[in-house]
Amino acid sequence: MLPVPAAPRQRLIHACVERQPVHRGTGLLPADQPGARRARLATCGTGRPKPRVVATACVDGAAAGDQTPSPARHQAPRSARIPAGQVASLNGARPRLPGQFDGSVAVLIDTGVAEEKPAARGADEAPGPVSGLGRLVWQLPASAVVAGFVSLALQWCVARLPIPTGSNVADALLNLTSVVLLAALLGLVAVRRWARWATPLSWAGLSALGTLPLAFLLHGSKFYLFGLSGDQFFRTQYLTRLADSPALSDGNYAEIPPYYPAGWFWVGARFANLIGFPAWAAYKPWAIITMAVAPVLAFVLWSVVVRRPVALLLAVLCGLVGLRVAAYEPYSWVVAAVLVPISVIVWQQRAASGENRSRAGWGASILAGLCLGVCAAVYTLLAFFFGAVLLTLAAAAAIADYRTTRQQPAEPSPKDPVPGWKPIWTATSRFLVSCSVALPLALLVWTPYLMRALVTPHEGNPAGHFLPKAGAFLPTPMMELSVAGLICLMGAVWILWSWHRSEIAQVLSLLVLGCYLWYLSSTLALSVGTTLLSFRAEPVLLTCLVCAGALGAWEFARWVASAWQQHHAAIVRTGFALTLVALLALSQTIPKALEDAVTPGLFAQAYATYDDTGHRAAPEPNREDGEAWNGEVLATLDQLTRTPPRDTVMLTSETQLLALRPYRGFQTVVKAYANPLADYDERRVLIDSWARSAGPHELLTALDRSRFAPPTAFVFTRQADGLHITLSRDVFPQNNSASDDVVFPAEIFASPQFSRRDVGPYTVITRR
Repeated sequence: MLPVPAAPRQRLIHACVERQPVHRGTGLLPADQPGARRARLATCGTGRPKPRVVATACVDGAAAGDQTPSPARHQAPRSARIPAGQVASLNGARPRLPGQFDGSVAVLIDTGVAEEKPAARGADEAPGPVSGLGRLVWQLPASAVVAGFVSLALQWCVARLPIPTGSNVADALLNLTSVVLLAALLGLVAVRRWARWATPLSWAGLSALGTLPLAFLLHGSKFYLFGLSGDQFFRTQYLTRLADSPALSDGNYAEIPPYYPAGWFWVGARFANLIGFPAWAAYKPWAIITMAVAPVLAFVLWSVVVRRPVALLLAVLCGLVGLRVAAYEPYSWVVAAVLVPISVIVWQQRAASGENRSRAGWGASILAGLCLGVCAAVYTLLAFFFGAVLLTLAAAAAIADYRTTRQQPAEPSPKDPVPGWKPIWTATSRFLVSCSVALPLALLVWTPYLMRALVTPHEGNPAGHFLPKAGAFLPTPMMELSVAGLICLMGAVWILWSWHRSEIAQVLSLLVLGCYLWYLSSTLALSVGTTLLSFRAEPVLLTCLVCAGALGAWEFARWVASAWQQHHAAIVRTGFALTLVALLALSQTIPKALEDAVTPGLFAQAYATYDDTGHRAAPEPNREDGEAWNGEVLATLDQLTRTPPRDTVMLTSETQLLALRPYRGFQTVVKAYANPLADYDERRVLIDSWARSAGPHELLTALDRSRFAPPTAFVFTRQADGLHITLSRDVFPQNNSASDDVVFPAEIFASPQFSRRDVGPYTVITRR
């Protein structure tokens, strides 16, 4: 006979029915099994869903007519064989109907109504929508704290290992720890029953998974990926500025509110103050902690959707994906990692019924609102994307429930004066609740900028003037000849195969489609002279595909194990070994995958970057490098200005100085980093005019008449024809930007109003 799948809100009744095929378990919630789909059709006037037959199983022997024993794979497990007396006690004694089988048949009925006394739920099963959301209140902050402490402790331990710089010792130790760690995590995935201690152990293991690769690969360097080059200069400068003062301000310009979302940087600045590190030195541990927390939060959220072993597998893959494609921008990854499971939770709350459905729906709406608000405060691009996803889910829920309700017309009632329109109002109100929860969080960061922008003329969004090669092509990770490509291909197939029966597949398909629409919309935006930075959606796309691949592999493995029960142990061993090898392949290719996704030299540049004393990890400092004079230049600025760095506005193209100390820059090095309120082009013209001054008096007059806070310190590169700085200009849609040298004659600073000192290849000038 067929096994009876366990599912909430289902009960056994004593009846005579015809057998139906049963979909075997996948480890997902019952809502994702076609044999346990909730019936939502309301009966006329009652609002109660109609019951329907889900599956049948033998009770006290085979049913009449079964003259031969069923094959082994169709034998009902012990938990599905229920004595006939117990069935009668549950459903009441019934007289035998004409033609009824002599043997009893247990029929699993989806009543759509929660039982008054539900059976106890095992620790390894996913919770219901209400209890699962309720535990997030304490598990999300608790898991983040545990992950942060574990990551910080591991970084401290790795930093004290005597690993020679430039050797392969770090790679060897990383591979050894990866084998042990991944084997331990897979051991938790394979447990038959989830113990209470396994949850905090999973938090620690996932934190280690996000920490150790970066800690080993950056061992000996004080800087994070790419040092102070590229985008990391801007991010380190922003962190340095906010560590100097908790007041929100632009990362570069003086007296201008921030345009770039400050959420992650503000918290990181408080972290730097707490541990007593300079902000530039705290950036590396803070970024690694962020990469460690992301998979832990994903595990907690996925545990609401699927059983914890499956959630752990998804979180492991999530952590590896982040390290491979998103470690360069950690604050975007922590948002992308949780966006996917939260979207699934929002959609699955529709599977609850009655009072539970209402509670689960509002709880999911609040959770989605919190995520949307954090997105707006940390990474606004993903906030727009997630907002569009929530709007689409709300519209889909309203349409589906409206069509279902209209199939069973009901009389008007005080609660539903217009029959059929209640689902539309419910979906709309929940979306508005999410927006209401998100708005205060977003305004915490965006209010200063919006207030200034309303009364001050400003430029458009300069960040959108960037079109790298990754943004010009649609990503097809499922076509890559690699382990990651195979997992993504499995995910794409599983989404298409399971879409009609799996709510998870439906949400993942929506997210994947949304990512591709983002790419296409970004291309269309070129017609108006900008882009939508579509390549920032790739981490979300990869997360969806690898999670779908893991769910498909899990479902296939369970099907194989149930079809060949006599080889169950061998199948488990084989699956464990194949999964471990696949995860190790993903782990060992992290450096190459990350550099392919961003730019070559991410790790080498972290070692080659000079700190505030003029030293670097490797190779040995070279005094011919301008950055090797960082210590002397900073000391000279302190002596000449005699003011705190926060009160000094500096004109220079030596960006490392602005990242190592909280100086205010008169002009940022690249327009893409510029605040729209700063009038980048006008400042550039103004600097050119200063360089053409006839003498010191004209220069001083021009500085004093500037409508911007004028520079009080200058750091030039000294050459034979004068004092040089480099300014960039926007050449979009060309890649990156063009640079021009601006030469200041040394004579225009020959005044008692200026102090001058030569330091190595630089000339430092300050106003008295």
